[in-house]
Amino acid sequence: MTLSDAQQLIQEHGIEFIRFEQTDTHGIARSKTIPLAHFERFATHGLNFLLGQLGFDVQAGVAPGTGYLEEIGFPDSRLFPDFDTFRVLPWADATARVICEPYFYDGRPAMAHPRLIVRKLLDELAEMGYTLRSGYEYEFYLVDRESQEPPFPGIQIFATLRNNFDEDLVYQILRGMSAVGVDIITANAEYGPGQMEINFAPADGVTGADNAFTFKNGVKEVAQRNGYTATFMTKPYIDQSASGCHYHQSLFHVDSGRNAFDDPDGPDGLSDVCRHFLAGQLAHAPAMCALVAPTVNCYKRYKLYSFAPTNATWGHENRTVGIRVKGTRGEGTHIENRTPCAASNPYLVMAACLAAGMDGIRRKLEPPAPVDGMAYGLEDVVDLPQSLDAALDALEADEVMTQALGDEFVRLFLAVKRHEIGKARAACSDDYGTPAFNERVDPWEVAEYFEFL
Repeated sequence: MTLSDAQQLIQEHGIEFIRFEQTDTHGIARSKTIPLAHFERFATHGLNFLLGQLGFDVQAGVAPGTGYLEEIGFPDSRLFPDFDTFRVLPWADATARVICEPYFYDGRPAMAHPRLIVRKLLDELAEMGYTLRSGYEYEFYLVDRESQEPPFPGIQIFATLRNNFDEDLVYQILRGMSAVGVDIITANAEYGPGQMEINFAPADGVTGADNAFTFKNGVKEVAQRNGYTATFMTKPYIDQSASGCHYHQSLFHVDSGRNAFDDPDGPDGLSDVCRHFLAGQLAHAPAMCALVAPTVNCYKRYKLYSFAPTNATWGHENRTVGIRVKGTRGEGTHIENRTPCAASNPYLVMAACLAAGMDGIRRKLEPPAPVDGMAYGLEDVVDLPQSLDAALDALEADEVMTQALGDEFVRLFLAVKRHEIGKARAACSDDYGTPAFNERVDPWEVAEYFEFL
């Protein structure tokens, strides 16, 4: 799509306002709304936007030491739109949205930005001869915006009465997402009071992450307009199910367009490329957790016998492992990394899996034997970190991952997340850093994460 194509859509739909929207480090949509009269100018020459928003914590507090704020005088960046992401928003009045990326005023891309990192890694993947097709499987909770109570009780997963607890809300989400190009395939109640799961089809390249970004933030907007708060906070209630983000991935050959994971003659129908890509994600799992489980709250999800993973294992159609190989073969052959949490940034989930998986291909890593039964409590396997502190240390020590992600991003991300840890430690001084902290949800966590993640 071009600027003229966007202008044609604006005319056809009577659009008066255009949001220039971008992800922050946490996956929160941060934007400016532009009246139509100024759209062409900003779309062509860039829109001024605080560069340092990437150095904010979830509550927009400033993290020191990111390299993007006080060190360089709190400058603006220029946002430039990707017109392929221009969408008319059916849940907003006469409004369209376009996803943007920030650049320094000298023209350099701001390479701590999650979407720019993903596009860099996708270019590297293409040089290796592959494209990525991926999809995100989210769970989230809903509560009444005033009472903060869930709209339905219990754990009646898949029950029709729960699936359609508020048909107007659910159908607004389903219809709205389809209208903006997020291809909804299923919707149902999940395993907690007020918990839902709505799935959408995979997409190629960065579009997969764009769709997940659109979905998460769009669900939150639609819920707000209907008197609810939707939260993708990973563990809002210690005695209820966590919310995950299972990440489905496959590679395709650039030249032939065929699924690169499928090999009818290979072990279990999997190609060497699939095994190497999977093995890379297992090898870097501790470091990846910093990106796919990026809050202090996320580590309350990695519990025994919870259907969430606890170690870097894999298996066929096994819901207790870290990476599940789905039973489909042929063009549908793919893997499902079950370690990502719902609170993760979809661009960073994609970046983490690409960086680790490509290392597996380059080094031709082989995975260990698949787990046939329960993966919980296994010995001689690598356990996932039990805290964000440990995951950040693992990321900082993983030279492959830090080189793939880039110094600019790693510096900023570590600073933001260690600032977040400092806030948690101050608010939860009695037990932060002990096993007891992972057995409760502190009011500070709810105040920090619930509304915006």
